[in-house]
Amino acid sequence: MWKPIIRCGIVGGVLVFLWYMLSWMVLPMHKGVMNKFAEPSEVTSCITRYAPHDGIYVIPGWEAEPEPGQPFIMVNIKRGVDFSNTSQMICGVITNIIAAGFITYLLLRAKAMKYWNRVWFVTVVGIVVALVGVVPAWNWWHYPAMWSVLEMFDILVGWFLGGLVIAKLVKN
Repeated sequence: MWKPIIRCGIVGGVLVFLWYMLSWMVLPMHKGVMNKFAEPSEVTSCITRYAPHDGIYVIPGWEAEPEPGQPFIMVNIKRGVDFSNTSQMICGVITNIIAAGFITYLLLRAKAMKYWNRVWFVTVVGIVVALVGVVPAWNWWHYPAMWSVLEMFDILVGWFLGGLVIAKLVKN
């Protein structure tokens, strides 16, 4: 039983990771939902001065009642991030390999299905992941709707593609 889980985990997880890379690094859709600050150096200076530690900052704070028209701001401050660092890519692909392995395990435990039903099974898992992973951030943290839709789209397409190969490799 371990052999198909490992094989499908690797192949499916790498394919899902490649979709995410394509989506974020090549396709232009994510650029349309990320805004730029008018004066980035002033924003950076202000954050450096008033947010002295790495972590999540929220305005208004939990203890304060928001003033009418006051913007809600939630930001993650992390200094010294190197986006060329391969450890983030390695972590991303390993995460998807582990997820694909778990999905393969679930698929192997399900009743026997034809190919497209197995693809749908994996895709439905992706839909569930999108719903519980993205919608709460939209609901509670007020992420923009278009950002949330794109995140869910990425997850759905990624796991549909992963489902195509996992369903082909799994014979139940």
